[in-house]
Amino acid sequence: MTVRTRILLILLLAFASGFFALERWLSLELRPRYYQSFEEPLVDTANLLAEIAGREFDRPNPNFDSLYDAFERVYRRDPRADIYGLHKNNIDIRVYITDRQGIVVFDSHRKAVGQDFSRWRDVHLTLQGEYGVRSSPTDEILQRRDDREAGSVAYIAAPILRNNDLVGVLSIGKPKINVTQFILTAKRDLVWAVAGVAMLALLTATMLYLWFSRPLYQVAQFAERIAQGETLATPDLGDNEIGSVARAIAAMRQALDGKNYIERYTQTLAHELKSPLTSIKASAELLLEDMPPAQRQRFIGNIQAENERALNLIQRLLELAAVENRQGVVEKKPVVLGELTDEIAASLQAALLQKNLALEIGGDISITVTGERFLIKQALFNIVENAAAFSPIGGRLVIDVLSEADAVVVKVRDYGPGIPDYAQARVFERFYSLPRPGAQNRSSGLGLSFVKEVMELHRGSVSLTSSESGTEAVLRFPA
Repeated sequence: MTVRTRILLILLLAFASGFFALERWLSLELRPRYYQSFEEPLVDTANLLAEIAGREFDRPNPNFDSLYDAFERVYRRDPRADIYGLHKNNIDIRVYITDRQGIVVFDSHRKAVGQDFSRWRDVHLTLQGEYGVRSSPTDEILQRRDDREAGSVAYIAAPILRNNDLVGVLSIGKPKINVTQFILTAKRDLVWAVAGVAMLALLTATMLYLWFSRPLYQVAQFAERIAQGETLATPDLGDNEIGSVARAIAAMRQALDGKNYIERYTQTLAHELKSPLTSIKASAELLLEDMPPAQRQRFIGNIQAENERALNLIQRLLELAAVENRQGVVEKKPVVLGELTDEIAASLQAALLQKNLALEIGGDISITVTGERFLIKQALFNIVENAAAFSPIGGRLVIDVLSEADAVVVKVRDYGPGIPDYAQARVFERFYSLPRPGAQNRSSGLGLSFVKEVMELHRGSVSLTSSESGTEAVLRFPA
């Protein structure tokens, strides 16, 4: 499992845990708090009404006609109250009074007079001198919310005392449907509020995740591609710990490459220079002896040719080394390909005339690519020079510049003998070369390696396709 995946899973787990904790808090804490605020004023109201109704117990036969009249008038009232979104247009409390035996002597709903309520918790506990309260279901209230408490009524009882003697119980009932509506509204509002905060937190966490994981992914990709031997510019990841890791990887790669590079090229240069130096030494030793002038001149020409070969080899090695040691294109400027083809044609004019070659330039030569002009010109020059070297006398070369959907393509075609099948897989290897028609010596074998390095440096590619009718080189630059 990658570090990025672990970070994402931890974030998701944290948010899931947070929402679960919120749901539990809303279920276990919010509801009791609302019912506490609902029950507390009922206690005051019950005790107040108990004191008022207690006066009737001063008479042998309590008479509650005036209290009935009062409740009838109260029930006809329309409060027209708007309580935080709750439109209250009726009075929904119920009051009943029992004597000291628990027999109902007054009921504001006129339904339970004469019934024995001594076993109901509110009455029973109050007659025992304790706090009496109960919650009972009712079918008389239309349930407006799908909630287990919405169809019940809370009853709060208070003792009726006369001269410190408990003579009865007054109990006041209040439906829970309204407070349940408050709870559901508060829960909905809290959920929306927390959801908004959670979305903001999730957005912030996502930005932090991307800020941290994307550079980490870039560093991992950079290290992986470096390990595969690709030439890459060090990604700019800022002045932070991740950026420091990327720069450290690049510095380590440069140090290791530098050591390996020197060792490899020292061995290669020594191996490749051994042949011309041996030839020069042998020719020089023979020149110390007496010989005919013609033979002497032949050995002098051999020394000059081998010396030229050694110098060319060293120059090509230096050019290839300069390209391979780069971590990115130094200059990124528009380069008009038509200008390069004209300059290359002028540079190769003598070689073209020597073999009577016709150079044809076609396509859209006004197309531009982005990169380092000098390197692109050298790469294209090597391709065209190579094609001219393998072209027959009196033949022709064709350069086409094309624009595709995702690339700019330069095609260079010759009509020479083509590349043998056994050599096609090795033409881009360093120091691998084929004998050129009409020439005694091979080339350095570094030209196509140079072209390959330049194209990779520009995020492009080079390929060769060959047949008996000629060879076509394709340089593909990203659009």
